[in-house]
Amino acid sequence: MTKLAADSVAIHRLTVRAGQQRAADNLRDFLQSADWPDAGQDNWVFIRRLHVSGAARQLPRQLLDQTRQYLTQSNNPEQVMRFTSLAELLAALLTDLVRGRAGFNWYWRRWAHWFELPVSRAISGIVSEHLTLLPAVCARLAQREKLAAVCLSLNDSDARQLAVELAGLSGFRLPSSLEIAELLGSEIYGAERPHPLAAGAQAWVEQLYRRPGFLAQWRTLLQELKVSDGRYQLALLLIGQEAAPLLLQQQPAKVLAFLSSCFASPLQVKPKHAIAELSLPVLVDTIQGAVQPQQAKPLPQAPPASQAGQTQAQADVKLKSNVGVENQTPLSSDVRRYIAQNNKNVRQQPSQAPIAADASFADSSIRALEPQQSLKPKLAMERPEFAEFLTQQGGLLYLLNMLNRPEMRGLMLEHAETLPSGWAWLYRLGQELQLEEDDALVDFIALQLGLDHSAELVQLPPLPARAQVLSLAERWYGKTGVWQPELLALAGQIHYSPSHIDLYAPMSAIRLPVRLAGLDINPGWLPWLGRVVSFHYD
Repeated sequence: MTKLAADSVAIHRLTVRAGQQRAADNLRDFLQSADWPDAGQDNWVFIRRLHVSGAARQLPRQLLDQTRQYLTQSNNPEQVMRFTSLAELLAALLTDLVRGRAGFNWYWRRWAHWFELPVSRAISGIVSEHLTLLPAVCARLAQREKLAAVCLSLNDSDARQLAVELAGLSGFRLPSSLEIAELLGSEIYGAERPHPLAAGAQAWVEQLYRRPGFLAQWRTLLQELKVSDGRYQLALLLIGQEAAPLLLQQQPAKVLAFLSSCFASPLQVKPKHAIAELSLPVLVDTIQGAVQPQQAKPLPQAPPASQAGQTQAQADVKLKSNVGVENQTPLSSDVRRYIAQNNKNVRQQPSQAPIAADASFADSSIRALEPQQSLKPKLAMERPEFAEFLTQQGGLLYLLNMLNRPEMRGLMLEHAETLPSGWAWLYRLGQELQLEEDDALVDFIALQLGLDHSAELVQLPPLPARAQVLSLAERWYGKTGVWQPELLALAGQIHYSPSHIDLYAPMSAIRLPVRLAGLDINPGWLPWLGRVVSFHYD
């Protein structure tokens, strides 16, 4: 069900009552090729029943009109359920599954085969089908304070298997708990043992200190688990994939040991900024104390479908939006929407429909959102997890295809301790093509690196093996003439989430030399970046 192609409609059951079989066949043929209304970008909409009646020639238009009517209305768990993205849908499904309520909700019927299994097996089976989406699903669960509940519903073996699969997806073997323990040493709980990564990755250590909000969502869970637990290892992998996926590929055991020590005992590392004297666990405590619970609000009800007539048709319908990616408009009050226009960043906070921590997703899903006041986050930890912005330098993302070539991946891994983030490599490479520093995409890269402001990017180490990198660029792209500053000039919109980056540009932006050079193909899953990257041309 969740593998539907973009812009898809799935009808669970179609019933046609007509005097002639020909009329029923014509209706079925029409539904196969009908121009169904757009559900909204990335939206997944479930409609329990459409019921129309009348002359055979009128039924197609009536079905489409009734569908359009439901798409304009708010959620009604008895008839219509809308999810803004696949990640939101999966978070809702997992939450209801843990509560034992999934089998009672009509819109989950296509996942009913999982409900016969133990909860842990069902969770792992569903998650295994969407591993690259897992960071976004976890972020959605964390927004509703259900991350720990879902993770703890996994047993040790199922979680470990997911960790093995996730490590394999990223191209490395999952280190055993014994390997991690050897790096940590037996005196981790109160020792003055040198940190596993202190000598080689100080920049990354500082980056973690800049992102206490991200670590806070995992701290409650990890405090309840042993280091050897499969759920613990799965959480560490997700944290490492977000914070330093390139270094995780190169030194998985050391990165996981470092992360484990972050939650086991205070680390006396001294970053260069204002938080220099705070150990990580203490810093996380200060952030947790500022979180305020949200209050639930009732949702308006949608009217039932009309009934009556001569020839009748009814269907259970599921509409998928016209974009097959995760990134979405933010939902909760601590999520901002970033919009940059004319190379100027305008940050807006949408009106919200807060969701109580104990509310069912069936009772508290998505409402229409509208921008409110402008604001600028004071700290990088306040950055939104799901948002979008405009850019004039969208071609910078074309360079991801260069960085993903085998020789460049080898260079990045070789110098991962110097420049441990794929975003840093992208930024430094873009500078070789005179990247416009005031573009919103540069601000976004700074946020991904845990920086408060793009001006701090100057602190990054220079591009490692620069001469070799530029030699490769000349060899690969010199003859096509695309290795010029004009390559970066691409006006577009970027949507992002913890799992996906999507660039949207007009069809007229397609350039033949760029395509022949293989730079505008979909990069797809980039384990060294920890994201799925896609390009869309309309």
